[in-house]
Amino acid sequence: MAQQGVMVQSIERAIQILNCFNGNNSELTLQAIANELNLNKSTVHGILNTLKHYGLVEQDEERGKYRLGMHLLVLSNRLLDRLEIRGVAGSVIQDLAAQVGETVHLVILRGTDVVYIDKCTSNRSFQVFTSIGMSFPAYVTGVGKVLLANKSDAELCELIPPVLRQVTEHSIGSREELLAHLRQVRQQGYAFDKEENEIGLSCVAAPVFDHTGKAVAAISVAGPSARLDEKRMQELVGIVRQAAAEISRRLGYRS
Repeated sequence: MAQQGVMVQSIERAIQILNCFNGNNSELTLQAIANELNLNKSTVHGILNTLKHYGLVEQDEERGKYRLGMHLLVLSNRLLDRLEIRGVAGSVIQDLAAQVGETVHLVILRGTDVVYIDKCTSNRSFQVFTSIGMSFPAYVTGVGKVLLANKSDAELCELIPPVLRQVTEHSIGSREELLAHLRQVRQQGYAFDKEENEIGLSCVAAPVFDHTGKAVAAISVAGPSARLDEKRMQELVGIVRQAAAEISRRLGYRS
């Protein structure tokens, strides 16, 4: 039996400190971090100084607050460069955005969340404010639903809790409802997000397959619901699926 790896406490605490910084807490004081992690201030201060030395955190000297450092961006770009699919999909999502005049996303699934790994914005007056590296619960996004739909019901029952947090009034609220919805998505090969993640925003999504037939990513066309009404979303289905099929073909997929 394989033994569990040894955890190094100082590294674990450093990771916990980095995880304290999120959309709601982009800047934090030493005391706030210590309180959040229930650690001694001197312990947190020592770890922060080390992280600051290597550019993983920065400190506003006047206000004393800490924030994530720019070196994390360097590391994340190295990871993104390693993702072959970005290079393969780049020209396709650019052409798609130009064709439909809306924002196009490329995402991957990590656990029960989707992570945005590339984006091509439109030149329309209303922009979709997402950024590379951002993540959302998969079940409230079109891209997440097409990726979840390519998993078995057994896998989904392990991944998805019985009760789901409703991000908006349109979000799916239970595992049973989601499983039924995903069976439909699996059959039709695409998914919609009709204001399930954010009021006023909708999208059309389709999965991207690799040479083994595994759904490894998804793309979506997203925009304001006022422009993406029911008729327009139906018009986009074939266009989005065709773009996803082209990326899949470039990855070696043969249906």
